[in-house]
Amino acid sequence: MKSIIIDREKLPETIISYIRSEKIRLVEENGTITLSPVFDTYGILEKSFGMFSDGTLSSERFIKEKAREKELER
Repeated sequence: MKSIIIDREKLPETIISYIRSEKIRLVEENGTITLSPVFDTYGILEKSFGMFSDGTLSSERFIKEKAREKELER
């Protein structure tokens, strides 16, 4: 099975008129080609801020807080 993600403009208008996403997954398996929409290619990475996905605490701030905790323990 082979799978790739392509931009919609790579396909003819007659095909993309059925698919509403900007990215399309093309899968070939045993001679059959399947096209499916991809709405969130790298959503988790794009939404992530630092090491926490909710964006409330960046990795830099986390490291600073841990360093501050070590200072207080001394």
